[in-house]
Amino acid sequence: MKALSPIEITKLVWRRKLWILVPTVAGLLAGAVAARVLPATYRASTLILVESQRIPSAYVKATVTSTLSERLQTIEQQITSRENLERLVTEMNLYPELVSRGLVDQAIGRARRSLTLQVQSSTIFRIYFKAADPYVAAETANVIAERFIEQNLALREGQAQSTSDFLEAELEETKAQLEEQEARVARFRLRNDGLLPEQRETNLRAIALQQTKLDINLDSIENAEVRKLLLEKEAEAAGESALAQPRTRTRLEELRLEYARMSSRYTSRHPDMVRLKKEIETLERQAAAGGETGPGPVGPELQAVLMDIRRLEDERGRILDEIELYQRRIEISPRIEQELLSLTRDYDNLKDSYNSLLRKRLDARLAENLEKSRQSEQFRILERALPPKAPFAPNRFFLLTLGFGAGFVVGLGLVVLREEMDQTYLDAESLQKAFPGVKILATVPMIRVRQRSPEPRSEEPRRTTA
Repeated sequence: MKALSPIEITKLVWRRKLWILVPTVAGLLAGAVAARVLPATYRASTLILVESQRIPSAYVKATVTSTLSERLQTIEQQITSRENLERLVTEMNLYPELVSRGLVDQAIGRARRSLTLQVQSSTIFRIYFKAADPYVAAETANVIAERFIEQNLALREGQAQSTSDFLEAELEETKAQLEEQEARVARFRLRNDGLLPEQRETNLRAIALQQTKLDINLDSIENAEVRKLLLEKEAEAAGESALAQPRTRTRLEELRLEYARMSSRYTSRHPDMVRLKKEIETLERQAAAGGETGPGPVGPELQAVLMDIRRLEDERGRILDEIELYQRRIEISPRIEQELLSLTRDYDNLKDSYNSLLRKRLDARLAENLEKSRQSEQFRILERALPPKAPFAPNRFFLLTLGFGAGFVVGLGLVVLREEMDQTYLDAESLQKAFPGVKILATVPMIRVRQRSPEPRSEEPRRTTA
């Protein structure tokens, strides 16, 4: 494009003013025709207020925690669904010209485009609806607002109900697990009675008690042995036949006495205890194989002492078995404690979960009752839609402005295009700029010649000569 100065551009626009004026006037006329021809559309709006929960949340916590914008988006999707819009078109008799021709989908699409939801603040939003009839627009906006309120109530009640049902199911499942774990702990305690950690002190006291009994028993056996020896010596002195016992019998009793003394200090797995027990068992087998030599005719007192010794030896065996039993319990107790700790830990965790779910279920039921009693956050129509007096569309001023601007831009484009196609130069200066290497020798100004109108010829009167 030629480089033009502002003055040249002004001259160019003035010179080509018809190229701009004609499209501008045409665009303005087109905008006026569009503003006149396009059908009027009215938009009505309903103002809805979001009321907060009436009961303080410190007492009853709502289970619906979604934000207002999230719930409005969900409700808007439900309202603008095909099913709801089809029912709205049918009930409000919207777009009868489309419905009568069977174009229901197009009618639903127009209804969806005509519906608008706008959030104005955290507690206020508006519902807009556009229609060709102002009364239809207002009535439809009010109906949609009422359905918004119904959908919000249904949505909140459904969320509260689903939360309560979920917690109820989780609570029942956790309760069953808790009862099963409780039964497992009870069976473990019953199976390991006497080995439990809390019974350790009882086992130690039982060992101490049995040790005291063992000491008394050993003293009693020693005293009985002394009495037996004294009675045997008295019987020999009196010429009576003393109790004749083989060497193995005397050695067996000594070993038993030694085993009883050492058991008060060592366990049954001590090497000396094991050695003594093997030697005792060997002598017992020898005595059983060779037979025992009876005491012969002894006095009643000696027989009573012998019977007392046997009884004390049996009692000593029972005491040693008891001590060994309690010692084994104490040795096994740490392992039992670890197993019980694992079972108890799982039981405590399940119990904590159960108590937590129990509290949450109670809160969910309170929230559900809160929703059903309409005491929670609610939508309320603050201003019902009224039939608008002026149409919302078309915007006639905008159409006129658009037509004027479009025509003017088209005119400028035509001027630029005409100027690019024009190869003439209007003055010497523009010619010199176009051809800087060419010298201009002379310029001839434009001479405008006005055509003169032909002068009327004067007709002389004929002279008549006589």
